[in-house]
Amino acid sequence: MRNDSPDPEMERRLRDHFVEEAQDLQAPDDLWDRLESRLGEQQAPRFALLRGALSWTAERPGLAAAAAAVLVVAIGVTVWGLPGQDPALDDADEAATTAASTTTTTATTTTSSVGTTTTADSDSTTTTTQLAVVADDDASEDDAAGDATAETTQSSARVVDTPSTTQATEPATTPTTTPPSVATPAPTPAPPVVTPPAPRADSGSSGTSDDAAMDDSDGMSIADDGMESDGMADGDYDDPMDDGMDADGMEDGMDAPAAAPSPPAESEEPAVRQPPPATTFQDYERTGFVETSVDAVSTFSLDADRTSYFLALNWARNGYTVEPDSVRAEEWINAFDYSYAHPTDDRSFAITGDVVRHPLDADLHLTRIAFQAPEFRDETPLNVTLVLDASGSMAAGNRVAIARTAAEAIRGSLGPDDRIAVVHFTTAVIDQYTVEHSAPGDEDVVWSIGRLNAHDSTNVQAGLDLGVELADAARRERPDAFNYIILMSDGVANVDATDPFAILESAEDTDSRNPLRLITIGVGIENYNDYLLEQLAQHGNGWYRYLDDTEQARETFSRENWLALSTPFADQTRAQVTWDPSVVRSWRIVGYENRVTPDHTFTQDRKEFAELPAGTATTVFYELELHEGAGIPRRFGNVEVRWVEPASGESRSQTTAVTDLAGVSFDGRGDLLRLGAIVGLAADRYSRLSTQVEGQEVDAASVRADLETLRGELDALSSRLGSTEAYRDFAFLLDALIEAAEALAPASGYSR
Repeated sequence: MRNDSPDPEMERRLRDHFVEEAQDLQAPDDLWDRLESRLGEQQAPRFALLRGALSWTAERPGLAAAAAAVLVVAIGVTVWGLPGQDPALDDADEAATTAASTTTTTATTTTSSVGTTTTADSDSTTTTTQLAVVADDDASEDDAAGDATAETTQSSARVVDTPSTTQATEPATTPTTTPPSVATPAPTPAPPVVTPPAPRADSGSSGTSDDAAMDDSDGMSIADDGMESDGMADGDYDDPMDDGMDADGMEDGMDAPAAAPSPPAESEEPAVRQPPPATTFQDYERTGFVETSVDAVSTFSLDADRTSYFLALNWARNGYTVEPDSVRAEEWINAFDYSYAHPTDDRSFAITGDVVRHPLDADLHLTRIAFQAPEFRDETPLNVTLVLDASGSMAAGNRVAIARTAAEAIRGSLGPDDRIAVVHFTTAVIDQYTVEHSAPGDEDVVWSIGRLNAHDSTNVQAGLDLGVELADAARRERPDAFNYIILMSDGVANVDATDPFAILESAEDTDSRNPLRLITIGVGIENYNDYLLEQLAQHGNGWYRYLDDTEQARETFSRENWLALSTPFADQTRAQVTWDPSVVRSWRIVGYENRVTPDHTFTQDRKEFAELPAGTATTVFYELELHEGAGIPRRFGNVEVRWVEPASGESRSQTTAVTDLAGVSFDGRGDLLRLGAIVGLAADRYSRLSTQVEGQEVDAASVRADLETLRGELDALSSRLGSTEAYRDFAFLLDALIEAAEALAPASGYSR
């Protein structure tokens, strides 16, 4: 809608400059009148950007008229050039939104404050960096688009400023099962002050070159029916889905990087990074060393997620500090490709292991155990149910475009025997856009995906309830198909159930013989609930991924990748390591805090244990204290892995021994083991910057010292792994972690 009270003088000055500026930009001379006319006639989402720009400039008399004119013309040309929509579809979009929610929204003046909220229970702590908003909770589509306008407008005019935290469509919410939270103020996040050390490599060109690749085959293999480890030559990310972590864009196909900051004056102190506002994650209790005389058994669920690492990398690239509570070391480790040997058959894992000296403590050893699933193709048909978040918070950045692109990529990757359904949810389900399971090429499916847009509030429960209902009906109709429910959202649930377990209880799957596998796809930087999405996937028999731009969405769900991701090899997968007390004095698992499970559950087939797609590799590191005089070679213990075979429902297990030399130097087992250890230890040490109990002091100086030592170890790999995208990204991220630890470390007391 037009601005009800524009500044007449400002509008006149804008018009005076318009003809000259429009000519310089090669825009039509009558563009102003044409745009004013179209804005008076249309209410389609694609015009919200220009309406906001006109209002924003007209309300700011201090803005130079020439600059304002350039700004409006540039945005006008951009909006005019976007692909058009049928006005009838625009009307249908508005009608569908009205039908989905009876909430009446009004224009509000929004103010905000940033705060950090911590709620604790007996097991863990949920930390939320909140953006408190004095506004209507139910933001309309125009309100949501207007929120994004200020950021887009500043980017178009190349006005460099601190990232805005003064507006948000929806406030982040903590799980409803936690006690009331207490907010403490936190400053506005600073603009980006660091850029990645090198441009991102194109897809398919990021691996290590032949002459730079290092072989890890010199490590001793684990006795496992002839399955031995071979060379690992890549050292890049575990799969192509994790490329392209750029800033949120502005429109579909426009993935704009964060604006470069203006250099501070010489007298100014460097800007202090802050975590992104309104992000929610779980602070799991860190594990400690366990004496084998007390407990020699370690049991945990395998984990194929890697979202924690890519969230951290994205935050660092956008000028935010990495929140220690968000770091899950196992997801950092499993983000990388270590080129493990594949098993000799399609029904078992290849398990490898190595023991080396610890790079941070001369009194300790480090053990790596890796589980490699076989790579194969399965012709079993698929039932896919897309559950798409159409709430107002999805208007921020490029979230809608990312989700729409991913949904379309999934549809395009399905075969003729597969079926797909679509659900849109906001304050309630948008019934007009619901499509029951149909062939991938069905025009209703294509139409529904294309209608995804941002509207009101977020009722994840309503969306998943209907998604499960449709998926269950498809499962009964096609009992031989695999069933996937794919939730695409920023996780900011604020209507009905907002706790992941309450949502899962509402949308319960009671058929364990052919389970509904819940995949969660996260989008967004600020106003993002990592905890909800991660827990829904973990306890929904699925996995969790993060997408940052439309290109990455296309790569993730390309047909080749989707065929692998949608082919389950192992359900309810868990491992148990039993250490030999005569060799190992004490042990500690690195990461896996929310995957550790009581030893007695190991024989139970439980939904929260991991689903692993075909070709997946999972790596775990242990820190070991050995008895003095432990000989070499030694059998350190045994490892057993158990899982359920998806096709048959049969429970399977595999056992092998952990055998290696004791006393091998850290650089004696190949570059990729060293890289994984550096990544895991860096994540583990950085997470120590978060306190476990109230009033606990953080030894930031010790953390910084460990990170700097690990940086030196990483530098030693640069001549052989430095050409890979994964190495460069992690080197950049590690520098950001060191900077954050340095900011928290106490001053030396010396003058400058």
